[in-house]
Amino acid sequence: MTEDAAAALGPPTTVAGRRIHVLSKKFDGSTHYSYTARFIDQAGPLIRVWVEAREPYVSYRGEGLMREGFTALFFTDRWYNIFHNLRPMGRRGYLTYTNVGTPATFDGETLRWVDLDVDIVRTVDAIHVDDEDEFALHAQTMAYPDDLVDRVRATRDEVLRLVETDAFPFNRMDHLPRP
Repeated sequence: MTEDAAAALGPPTTVAGRRIHVLSKKFDGSTHYSYTARFIDQAGPLIRVWVEAREPYVSYRGEGLMREGFTALFFTDRWYNIFHNLRPMGRRGYLTYTNVGTPATFDGETLRWVDLDVDIVRTVDAIHVDDEDEFALHAQTMAYPDDLVDRVRATRDEVLRLVETDAFPFNRMDHLPRP
């Protein structure tokens, strides 16, 4: 997808779309996160959804409620997805959270992807990588193939370069709903 094609989407003007299920698994097939979102739009390989603050979720840690509303960008051709928070979240002030994972699949009702541990986070003050220790552990315990390990590292490096630019798809404000 080119930046021009993505720009044609424009910012979401509503978050009243139909509800879909978002399901992420780990490499071993266990559930990572499961929650409901509102479908915003799709342009080629980009699927955007809105997740409400206080939306219930089930995760490997148990059940909970989303702390902040966010627009999630999933790609069917990229090895990452992005959550743009409506407001800075938590004590670190998370603005954008990028998950390294498999390209998404979407059947019109359920959006699926596999989380591959490594996360790149933009806060109000910095950009940093999270969960590389989890990645190293899971690469061993879940027997990640060598080519997958290489793909995760290359994706991490690509995302670090891209997130610094604030260009598509890291142009956070262009993906948040307008009143």
